[in-house]
Amino acid sequence: MTFKVGDRVKFLNDHGGGIVTKIISSSLVSVQIEDGFEIPTIVTELIKAEETAQTHQHLFMDEVRQSQSLPSQPVLQDQAESNFDERSSSLEIFRSKGNDKKGVYLAYVPHDQKWLLTGLLDVYLVNYTDYEILFSLFLRKSNGAWHGEDYDVVKPNSKILLDSIQREHIEKWSYGILQILFHKELSSKVLSPLSSVFSFKPAKLYRENSYQDSTFISGKSFLLIVAEIDVHPTVAESQTDEKFDEEIQQQAARPKQPEEFINKHKTSPREAVVDLHIEELTDDSAKMSPNEILNYQLNYFVRCLESAMKNYLTKVIFIHGVGEGVLKEKMAQILKEYENVRTRDASMHKFGYGATEVLIWHSNSV
Repeated sequence: MTFKVGDRVKFLNDHGGGIVTKIISSSLVSVQIEDGFEIPTIVTELIKAEETAQTHQHLFMDEVRQSQSLPSQPVLQDQAESNFDERSSSLEIFRSKGNDKKGVYLAYVPHDQKWLLTGLLDVYLVNYTDYEILFSLFLRKSNGAWHGEDYDVVKPNSKILLDSIQREHIEKWSYGILQILFHKELSSKVLSPLSSVFSFKPAKLYRENSYQDSTFISGKSFLLIVAEIDVHPTVAESQTDEKFDEEIQQQAARPKQPEEFINKHKTSPREAVVDLHIEELTDDSAKMSPNEILNYQLNYFVRCLESAMKNYLTKVIFIHGVGEGVLKEKMAQILKEYENVRTRDASMHKFGYGATEVLIWHSNSV
């Protein structure tokens, strides 16, 4: 019987089944079972799942797709926008009250503008810039630890309510760190990320002259300047005379390449030793059944073998132990499917009786 990737299969000589994820050869496939393990399996030990089960699965998946493709309800969208509006609001510019510089501010605004030294205070993060900002706010706890208090996005020329606080909580809000990223679809310069420590003596908020008028707050408030756009450092600026045929001397981001699976077991540039004892592979072996342990070991064996071939290793020793010989037997069946390997018992002096040496040859040298 032939299989293809995506086929749902059952095991002939064991409970359960899974999905074919890889065709290793004409007689060997990789099967992913429910717990996520991938097991190399001889095709003669598999049968395709019942057509009726597949039909039921397709019907179920069709229902899921239909439910996922339903348009979102306008009421829920309105509610989300309403919740956003309760927390964020556009700035009203009051030129007659001052000429504050463009930037990011923390504003402590008394609820009662007649009695500035009593009652609640609203704490706002004010984005008086043409950039969209992403912020993260940390406040220091009494034990010295840092607590991630808030994070969000603030639109240009908007403010966001961080909290409404009682006077006895002023000290908590008197020392913290703001981290900010600036974003704009089109700009003549790219601003550097900001990490700013802010602090003040809580007694300041008990002095009436600490509260002032500003360009962007309707009432009096105590303001902390977090960043001024005009003097904020930049990462890059536009250059009209840029020469595109010259190398730009600028650090560029690049994806991190994943480490090859066999590397952790290398003993030399072309050789490796892999211990397949389950306690060497995972810390959760106590929770696993004997069948799960065997599947885990076989999956690890195949991953190491194929990684070794990909990276032109010439010899890998697999320590499997003696036991009942089930793991060794399964490994031998899998190794028969690879034409570029041969096996022999590893050195008994170094590894005892429970190790197999796999020799790999390659059609081209590196």
